Amino acid sequence: MPNFSRGTKPALKVVHTWTGLISGLFLSVVALTGSVITFRAEFERAALPQSTARKSALHAVSLAEAARQVAIQRPDSRIRRVRIPFSSSDPYIFQVESADRPTERIVSDQISGRVLGTQQSGWVEWMVDLHRNLLSGKTGRKIVGVIGILLFVLTATGLLMWLVGPHNWRSWISVRRRGSALRFTYGLHRATGLWAYAFLAVVSFTGIERAFPDTLRNIVQFVTQLPANIPGPKGIVANSSLPLDDYLRIGRSAMPDGVPVELRLPAAGKGVADFRLYRAGDIAPSGNHVYMNLATGAVIQVDRAVDRPFGAQFLAALAPIHYGQFGGLAIKIAWFLLGLSPTLLFITGLMYWWRPAKRKSSEPVLEEAGVRTAP
Repeated sequence: MPNFSRGTKPALKVVHTWTGLISGLFLSVVALTGSVITFRAEFERAALPQSTARKSALHAVSLAEAARQVAIQRPDSRIRRVRIPFSSSDPYIFQVESADRPTERIVSDQISGRVLGTQQSGWVEWMVDLHRNLLSGKTGRKIVGVIGILLFVLTATGLLMWLVGPHNWRSWISVRRRGSALRFTYGLHRATGLWAYAFLAVVSFTGIERAFPDTLRNIVQFVTQLPANIPGPKGIVANSSLPLDDYLRIGRSAMPDGVPVELRLPAAGKGVADFRLYRAGDIAPSGNHVYMNLATGAVIQVDRAVDRPFGAQFLAALAPIHYGQFGGLAIKIAWFLLGLSPTLLFITGLMYWWRPAKRKSSEPVLEEAGVRTAP
């Protein structure tokens, strides 16, 4: 591809270099915080208050009794979410709201129902907010989306530069230690980019969806000509509710092959309870829903992830893929390590771009050796 390479490569260099220099610092912040919050669940679990109740007890306290003790502690609060214990050692976690205090997560012992305290994970929430919103709300979320677009451009132009230029396949797996620091820096930059290409392309695309969900949903719906989301029922009013255990019992009956994960209760005056479950083979940790009438417990809608149109399944899988919430610990470790690559790419790219003028004279030699240079 001599003509194509000669005409395209300089333009790719300009786009790749200046996109990286302008966005590199922001990319590094978003990538580093993303690596940390890959283990968000583990950090939050470690911060939970510990129970002193006997773990040999045969039965856990009812959810209704645990909720009653929460109500004693927070009489003016309303329970909006309940995290269902996965194992006998896990507690109930109630998310409560009130008019005079911020949203709290109350931890209750599964065996005794006793309130153990509140879930304290402020620094984790701060990291999540920095990663998702740059601590700037909706405006920050859009900026992060633009950063995702720039990362996608960087991965694409970096791969194209390698494809159209002189190269050999050993550059995928090797970095030459001998030779000048300039050669080593560029070799490290190139090999890191090639090794991390697939990961960076995936997390940038899934990150764009996190920032612009409506736009991507409309695109998927236009392409597939099928609904790209399955909305829950709306417009139901209820001024009363059942004991919480009734929703768990009804929800389990409606989806017996699901593992209960969370019960979400509506705001005052609204009447739909959302019971979320995990089913074997799902990517999303809580992607199935049983919607119930809050006042009567009647099942309104059963939404299984596997039954949704392809576009809806595709979109639902993006968030778990972005955060490494599938495949267990091995995926989380891989996501953590690969999440460090944008910072390494920024540092090595900056070092190479900021090389002393006398070293720039070596570019023809590097080109002949198959090492591409940046402008």
